[in-house]
Formats: sequence, structure tokens, C-alpha cells
Amino acid sequence: MNMRRSTRLTGAAVSLSGAALLVGGTLAQPAAAAEIPWGQANFYTGTNLTGTVYPIPATDTACTNLPEPMLSVANFKYANVEIFKGKDCTDGLGNVTGLHWWNPPAPVYSYRVLPAWPPAQ
Repeated sequence: MNMRRSTRLTGAAVSLSGAALLVGGTLAQPAAAAEIPWGQANFYTGTNLTGTVYPIPATDTACTNLPEPMLSVANFKYANVEIFKGKDCTDGLGNVTGLHWWNPPAPVYSYRVLPAWPPAQ
């Protein structure tokens, strides 16, 4: 009988800790984060999708220099956006694939839209 009682308590404790994790994850969202720009691809002058917005046109498949450094990027439109910390698409920072956003570790100065992922070799 003691065995059943401890099993029930353990199950209840697991349920409560799981609920606490879910609530904690919900509360851990950055307070300054903007809404996710579904169906768009944009650069932002601030982190967490804040600041001035610069839309990424579909025609920018060639390297494009940005008018000022960008600190976050959202891509909810294209297969892939390659971002660079140097002008003229030098010093790659990585790729922001569709349905993702990111605060890169360095400001973004140029980018290129790739309509397909992975990029053609």
C-alpha cells in the first residue's frame, strides 16, 4: 500500500513540475519582443524584432548592402536569407531559413535571398 501511495505522489509531482516548466517557458519571453511578422521577411535595427523595419524584397537574390547595421532578422517568407557582417556579402554570419527569426552575434551589413534551400552548388 505504501508503494502505491508513493507512486501517486511521484506522478503528481511530475505533473506539477511539468506544468511549472510550461508556465516558466511562457513567462520567459522577452518583454520588448515584437509580434512575429508572419508572411514577411524583414531586418530590424534593434534586437528582438524592434526598431526600424527594412523589408526584404524577393528580387534581392543578388548581394544587397543594407543602409545601416541590422541587429535582428525575421524570415517567414523565403526559403533562405544569407546574412553577412561585411558589406558586399563578405564575412558570412549564417542563414535564416523560412519560419525563423534571429538576433545574430554581430550586426548585419549585407544579405542575399536564396529562393531554394539548400543553395545550389
